[in-house]
Amino acid sequence: MKRNNYEAGILLHQRFLEKEPRNGLALYHLGYAYGQTGNHMMEVFYYERAVDLGFRKGRIFFNLGMTYGELNQVENSIRAFKKALDINPHSAEAHFGLALAYQMSVVDNLAEEEFLKAIELDPTHVDARLYLSMLYADMGALQKAAEQLRNILEIDPTDRRAREFLERIEKE
Repeated sequence: MKRNNYEAGILLHQRFLEKEPRNGLALYHLGYAYGQTGNHMMEVFYYERAVDLGFRKGRIFFNLGMTYGELNQVENSIRAFKKALDINPHSAEAHFGLALAYQMSVVDNLAEEEFLKAIELDPTHVDARLYLSMLYADMGALQKAAEQLRNILEIDPTDRRAREFLERIEKE
């Protein structure tokens, strides 16, 4: 797994689980390995098995939320991110993930709220600022979008995405 050889990691974890089928950490790692190979259905399957066995450590609910988002299962994604926030309400990443899920379900006010929470917890969270700027642009709030993009460029003056998006907004 550390060498990014996920196929071998899958085989080794499957062998280990034959002997220890109730090992939540191994199930979590197996799900992660499947996710790295692009098999999100198997990723969810093993994460859910780990959770069913009581495994609630690490980033399992965050990963579940992201994976459900990949599968366009927005309600499951929202539920997983909320569980992640129940465990750690100060996780900027979990607020960011929940914002993405709300944005997918076109609940703009809740998406904005969660992006802002992520930024409050981590003012250098460039992705939260970028996606918030896109949300603002979609809402027609171009000044707010531009403000977030300028903040990104203060954090990272080389951010090409923010620079190009800001240039497009300023032309409008």
